[in-house]
Amino acid sequence: MATKTTRLSVDMDSKDHRKLKILAEANGMSLREFILTLLEPLLYPNKKPNKETMKSIEQTEKGKGLKTFSNVEEMWKELGLD
Repeated sequence: MATKTTRLSVDMDSKDHRKLKILAEANGMSLREFILTLLEPLLYPNKKPNKETMKSIEQTEKGKGLKTFSNVEEMWKELGLD
């Protein structure tokens, strides 16, 4: 089943638009993805993470299973993205 899409236009100060684009890029997202991620709790207030996601969140908050890298290049190499 095809998803119907529509266009949304928002008027804002060009400095605010630039800041949003920078924040989206810093998070590795398109502006659309970034805004939808921010709005998701408002659009779907009853949506709860599944058990696997909750377990990952809890482990991350406890500092378990985390990897650290000296720089971005090292991380890319570890992920096989170099």
